[in-house]
Amino acid sequence: MRYSLHVFLLFISSALSAQQFRYVPRHPKPGDVVSFTYTPAASLVNQTVIEGRYVRYAGPATMRLSQPTTATAIRQGNDVVGELKLPKNTVSGLLFAFQSKANPKLIDHNTNHFYPVLVYDSTGSLQPHALGGQASVLIRTAFPYALDVKPDWNWAVQQYEQEIQQFPANRPQYWADLIDAQIKQQKPNAKKTALANIDTYLKSRKPAPTPDDLNNAARLYEQLNEPKLALAVRDRIKTVDPTGDAAQRAQAGAVRAETNLAKKLTDYTSFTQTFPASAYRSMLVSSLAEAYFKAGQFRELNAFLAQQSLKDTDPALLHSFAQQMTDEGHGIPQTDWLASRAIAALQQRTQPKNDPVDRVATLKAYQSTLAYAFDRQNRLGAALATYRQAQDGLAAETTEPRINERILACGIRANRADSVLPYVEAVVRVGRVTPQLRSTLRNWQIKQLGSAAKADTYLAGLEVNYRADRRAELAESFVNEPAPNFTLTTLDGNTVSLASLRGKVVVLDFWATWCGPCIASFPAMRKARDHFKNDPNVQFLFVNTREGGPVSRVRSFIEKQPYTGVVPLDVTKKVSESYGVQGIPTKVIIGPNGRVRYRSLGYSGNADATAEEITLVIEALKQ
Repeated sequence: MRYSLHVFLLFISSALSAQQFRYVPRHPKPGDVVSFTYTPAASLVNQTVIEGRYVRYAGPATMRLSQPTTATAIRQGNDVVGELKLPKNTVSGLLFAFQSKANPKLIDHNTNHFYPVLVYDSTGSLQPHALGGQASVLIRTAFPYALDVKPDWNWAVQQYEQEIQQFPANRPQYWADLIDAQIKQQKPNAKKTALANIDTYLKSRKPAPTPDDLNNAARLYEQLNEPKLALAVRDRIKTVDPTGDAAQRAQAGAVRAETNLAKKLTDYTSFTQTFPASAYRSMLVSSLAEAYFKAGQFRELNAFLAQQSLKDTDPALLHSFAQQMTDEGHGIPQTDWLASRAIAALQQRTQPKNDPVDRVATLKAYQSTLAYAFDRQNRLGAALATYRQAQDGLAAETTEPRINERILACGIRANRADSVLPYVEAVVRVGRVTPQLRSTLRNWQIKQLGSAAKADTYLAGLEVNYRADRRAELAESFVNEPAPNFTLTTLDGNTVSLASLRGKVVVLDFWATWCGPCIASFPAMRKARDHFKNDPNVQFLFVNTREGGPVSRVRSFIEKQPYTGVVPLDVTKKVSESYGVQGIPTKVIIGPNGRVRYRSLGYSGNADATAEEITLVIEALKQ
């Protein structure tokens, strides 16, 4: 079998990730069913529904076919388990990350390296591209960016070098990407080294470099800001293969790299006249569209796209433009045309076989953006009709809270709130709401029912089952640990002890003035605290710990906050240590019986979700 010291070291370096992510069989082959077990990292421990997001990979030429998808996974105690079937071909491995469904910002991507599933051939040997393909995911797919991965170029270089050593015949496929990753390492003399490596590789190709070699070299020269060298190798391509794929790719690359918009359009026109049936035309349409969009030339963008064939138009790109423009309020008169064009392009495309993308869900997302474009232009009738079309057939549990918020606001502005009320009530019952939707619905019902008390009763009735279900879900993850007693002096000079709070739900929020996530989580904690401001059986303690500076710094900080509360001072850090605080912010909630029932480390960045979770935990413990 083709094992080497490098592969052995790879497995050793994966030991830590193997503690979080395991799978069987250990040497899966194409077509096998792989069962996996994931033990959630700290940021995901308290998440009820965790999704396994993965991308399959193989050689560089097939990476463009790799689309991220979700593996079916269920919670079993402290773990998440699932399974999937490997394709029978075009697969050298899978790269996994795990994400909270309730809060997509909570992601475990194994410190930017993902969790790999390596695939073997029928002899039990590692598949070609199993190592280099992992690095190609960084360079050739959007998967890392969708998951907020910060590329580790040292790791990428190591993966490429191991691939080339393990499979020397794959060097022509990886040499350019390896140099690209080495440039991104930004080591001293990186440019000089890269230029030397390009030259060495081109001279090593016998009897001569291929058009692909030269095209890759041109791309690298441009990246290194050496336009003359790039032009020289492109001229060599024209000599070797004047009308073939490499020549087309070389000229398309030059059009794509052009930064002057007027010249870019001229070069694109020349390209389409020279190669009218080129497969690279759609790529260049996207490149021109992005240039118009970045320049804020929205009318010109629409005019350009109107002249292009729908088959050369990327619907996802157009939808992203329309979505960003509606969200930010830019170029509003052009947004409905862009959104409509995206829908038309999507509907014209034939969905490839085995494409994991849910075409119906994608279409409805596009329709929602079109509805919002109408909404932003006060074309309220068209907006409501399109919102209805976008939501038709969707289960309330799968709707987007932000879109639900827009539907209610649009209905109220159009004096047709009654027409959307049944839909809004259905999504409120399953918790698919934003705080703004809840507030808007409450204010509208105050006018209809005549009092705030009646509106609050109405809302509570809609949410009663959802909140009960969420409390039950959270209760499944409760701990049951003794709560160490403490007595601390507060910032205002009083004392507070846990013993004196027996019979109450006590919330401890460990923080420091220098801790950015701690400060960022304060609005969420204020919301939760304010929810129980009239409840004598709930006590919030904002425990300052690990401050490392004078008390005056804490006092000065608190005085500047829109914030009043009890701030105990854990100067010696004994309380945080007794509660096993590994980092801050840490939230610990103690039940009325004096035992720790809930703890969380860090802050997700979502104030509404954090406030709701803290509130529901307290409600569950009170019951």
